[in-house]
Amino acid sequence: MVKFLHKLDLNLILLFLLTIFAFAPLTYPGFFQSHSGFLPIYNLYDLEIHLGDFSWTPTVGRWYDFLRGEGVLPYYVAELFRWLGASGAEAIRWSYGLSFVLSAWAMYGWAKRLWRGRAALIAAVVYTYLPYHLAVVYVRGGLAEAWAFVGFPLVLWALYNLVRKEAEGNRYRQAATLALLCVALLLTHVGLTLCLVLLAVAWVLVGQPGRASARKARWPLLALAAGLVFGFFALVPTIVKHGFSLVLPVDFYQHFVYPFQLFSAAWGYGASVAGWQDTMPLQLGLVPAGLTIVSAILIARSDADRRLRRTLLFWQLATLVLVALMLSPTALLWRITGLSNLLSYPWQLLSLIGLTTSLLAGSIVALDQRLAAFPLRAGLVALAVLASYGYLSPRFFDFSIDFTPLAEHSHVYDVEPVGLPVAILGDNQIALLDYRIEGPLRHGATVRLNVLWQALRPLDEDYTVFVHAVDGEGAIWGQRDTEPQEGEYPTTEWGLGEILQDRYELQIDVAGPREGYQLVVGMYASETGERLKMPDGTTEVILRERGQEN
Repeated sequence: MVKFLHKLDLNLILLFLLTIFAFAPLTYPGFFQSHSGFLPIYNLYDLEIHLGDFSWTPTVGRWYDFLRGEGVLPYYVAELFRWLGASGAEAIRWSYGLSFVLSAWAMYGWAKRLWRGRAALIAAVVYTYLPYHLAVVYVRGGLAEAWAFVGFPLVLWALYNLVRKEAEGNRYRQAATLALLCVALLLTHVGLTLCLVLLAVAWVLVGQPGRASARKARWPLLALAAGLVFGFFALVPTIVKHGFSLVLPVDFYQHFVYPFQLFSAAWGYGASVAGWQDTMPLQLGLVPAGLTIVSAILIARSDADRRLRRTLLFWQLATLVLVALMLSPTALLWRITGLSNLLSYPWQLLSLIGLTTSLLAGSIVALDQRLAAFPLRAGLVALAVLASYGYLSPRFFDFSIDFTPLAEHSHVYDVEPVGLPVAILGDNQIALLDYRIEGPLRHGATVRLNVLWQALRPLDEDYTVFVHAVDGEGAIWGQRDTEPQEGEYPTTEWGLGEILQDRYELQIDVAGPREGYQLVVGMYASETGERLKMPDGTTEVILRERGQEN
């Protein structure tokens, strides 16, 4: 026991305690509202239906996209929590929480190999509380990107272990570790993995201390290549079933970042839009950016050894290049190289920029030993947490699962799906998540339909909801056509991922059959009358009488 405690790195325990603030909102009752809404939960349920199908991919409410879409591995991690008895929402929340802890530990492990433990602690805390890291979870609801934050430092850690001199005796083991981590990252997000591999190759060729001889570069390059080959081989069943389907729902070139956004303190929950009026948080972060600048100053002034300076200069240059790639002047480069096929938005490079700036933030302790003193080091840790603490306020749903209005119900965070959505309308535009019928389906009766809608993408057209009461022959005996919430909240104002509660009331004609009715619901464009189609080509959803109250 004494030997175990002696070997145990207490900084790992400290890091876990410091990440509590990051994942604390995940412990709130219910589920938070993000751009993805309930889609991660629905895709987890879909995985359970297709468990054992190696061609499965998370496409409920989403387009299939081989390079830009979410991978399967994060959902299998969440499925482990399901096996432990967690609900779908709990499993996704716990998966997000685990990703925060593991990403901190992974960054700590990589930075410790470079800068030692005290500097690594700073790097790990900064990495955990990156504004974009928090936005990926609490604004975007990006399960795959959250786990990519775990994979990035692990791959670079393994890469460093492979090229160091001490690895001479166990190259095969180190190369296999690096290849397997590349496979895992490919199964998380293909596009981001390829971006990281390009960065890793650049480090192998030009970023290592000393000359990058062919012999020195051979092992890491072969391991990276092997990881990509085996990773793509693991994805063959998915490719055979779905193809590549490189369909981009947004114009990549309309979403470059404006320089002021990189340094803005504004925090919002909206989708990325063309131009500069985003409410999506796109900042580098005060602490990561500030400490990166401090690192550059210390590099220029310090008498650090040549190896350390070369490593730091590479990561400084990599940071500048990545930042430049998010700006519109580099659009031609994206087009010529075809790199725009890897990401949905240029600003997704913020995840890699967070990786480099966090590493550089920790390096200031290695460059100036005075900063390693406990008071200053503790102050840097506290600053990293406090600078992002105000961003840890995700939005939660303001209605209950039984559709009781907020003013009439004391528990407002109990919304949690228990199965797949009822229907997906349009081209992955709107989801009908759930419904409840109140009143008897008989002639002369007044029927109320409660529904939950979710916007799966920003909507640029107003849609009208129709609800029909039809008999067994399809004849309409009751009808209600209205814009959402009696026209007070048109679909063009719905936010990405927003979940909306609505109620529609209609009366069944007394002249119709006595019983045997069912409700059908759908949407059509208010201007043209064209109905939104479901994936099977139908334009209306038949609602069963589950949850009906007489």
